[in-house]
Amino acid sequence: MSQKERVDLIEVDLLDMCKYILSKWVFILIGMVVFAGAGFGYAKVKSVTEYSSKMQVYVTVPKTSDKVVIRDNVNELTTDYIKLLGTDLFTKGIADKTNLSKDELKNMIYAEAVDGTRVIEIKVKSENKNAVKKVSKLVIPSFQKMAVNVLGKDKPIIADYPSEIEPTETIETQKAACIGAVAGFVIVVGCYFMYYLIKLSQKCKNNRR
Repeated sequence: MSQKERVDLIEVDLLDMCKYILSKWVFILIGMVVFAGAGFGYAKVKSVTEYSSKMQVYVTVPKTSDKVVIRDNVNELTTDYIKLLGTDLFTKGIADKTNLSKDELKNMIYAEAVDGTRVIEIKVKSENKNAVKKVSKLVIPSFQKMAVNVLGKDKPIIADYPSEIEPTETIETQKAACIGAVAGFVIVVGCYFMYYLIKLSQKCKNNRR
């Protein structure tokens, strides 16, 4: 004998539900403040201050009369320079003039090409402010020395000298607080939404009895 299953449908009045949730605005606000504070506190505890300095060099290639020598492709040369900035060939000279190892320098120096140009932007970044100050002064001279003396290329032109050292937080406290506030809003509203549905479900069951 087959048995029919009965599905109970609960009609939700969206307007009534919104009014119910909005009536709890004080608790929603408290939840947002609490979670925002938690996010802010987490960022303060976990965040680390990093110091950085930026500079830019313009890659040039040898010329004969008005024509660029065929063996030097500027795009390839720019890519080669960026790769070489992360090798012992470049970092050894700086390591010899500082108390930093070549591996430490490789983790401090970042380079990338500016889109659509032959300009290379170099950034020196570390938690050690004094190290950034020392290394940033040596990057361009070492770069030019590598290009001219080691690779036999034209000297890269300095487009921007090392900028003033700027501190940045690894985790932005303001952003963490905003994320916490949003999370608090979603969690508290979600809890009241579920509570509203449970109450509505119980009410429907009582009406059927």
